[in-house]
Amino acid sequence: MSPTITVQLPPMYFPAALKTHPRIDVLEERGLAWMARYGFCADPVQETRVRDSRSAHFFGYLCPMADVERLQPAVDWAYLMFVFDDVPSDGDPGSMLDFAVRIVRTLEAPDANVLPRDNPFTAPITDLAARVHRSCSPEHVRRLADSHLKWLLGAAWEISAAKRSEQSLNDYLSARVMYAGAEPTFTWCQLSEAAVVSEREITSPRVRALTEMTGVVAAIDNDLYSRGKDLWVMRSQPDFVGIHQTGLELAECVALRDRIVARFFELRNEVLPTASPPLARYLHNLTCTLRGNFEWGLETGRYSNPDGGHPGAIQTLAAVSDAPSAVGPPGLPSVDWWWR
Repeated sequence: MSPTITVQLPPMYFPAALKTHPRIDVLEERGLAWMARYGFCADPVQETRVRDSRSAHFFGYLCPMADVERLQPAVDWAYLMFVFDDVPSDGDPGSMLDFAVRIVRTLEAPDANVLPRDNPFTAPITDLAARVHRSCSPEHVRRLADSHLKWLLGAAWEISAAKRSEQSLNDYLSARVMYAGAEPTFTWCQLSEAAVVSEREITSPRVRALTEMTGVVAAIDNDLYSRGKDLWVMRSQPDFVGIHQTGLELAECVALRDRIVARFFELRNEVLPTASPPLARYLHNLTCTLRGNFEWGLETGRYSNPDGGHPGAIQTLAAVSDAPSAVGPPGLPSVDWWWR
């Protein structure tokens, strides 16, 4: 069908090329079978929406050198969480927080039996938690639970923020990286590697800045390549939360993310020479995330087929630039520390 919404994005700065895992087809086949086993492909529209998330490609772009067996739980989680993200909210942050506490406790203790038995997400979340406990180090398990706590707290904030017509850009950036799911995504990237990045390295200010920068760029890029879908959704949900609430124009959004991308590569190149092999692999995956997340967003039906029944309804046009449209700190207190 011809697109009903077309969005033209300004050129965006990417100094690194897309890298692809050589066995995405295997990751996809297994991930879709896992989702079907738990009943998430019960009808054609639902199966289309699950398949359209292209979750195997998502993590296949983020972790192109990961072992297939170690990466599969991350792929399965992505398929599941995209469905979870599409479940309509009842508008009550308390309900989200209640479920969040139960998810985090299940990740800490798979046999905790705190998730409601009749919830369709209970069995697959419990399965993922059990698999992680069998195959990963205690440090990884702890980081996974902590990262989910941060993500789901941000999701509760998003529900609350939907009731406000406007918000400051500084507030938006500080919370967007939380409810975008960046922290659990990057933790799953860590779990795809056998070697654990030491606590000293992963929590150092410079590595924390690189992690945050990657998450914020991914979140802004998500707001850009999903703009067409947002416009579609806002027809029926005018209180939808997005970067449009900050009053930023497309070119201003691109200039902001270009500043951050430029700083990421500058700081990454300072850190790499003394990084341990596990940290170097983690920084490689963060680097792949910048381009991989963007290319995935342009190609996935999640944003061109907004409800599973209108393939090609949205068209997003984009180009890559070899130079940033702006550099230097943007003058926003929540992120300016990355330049110090």
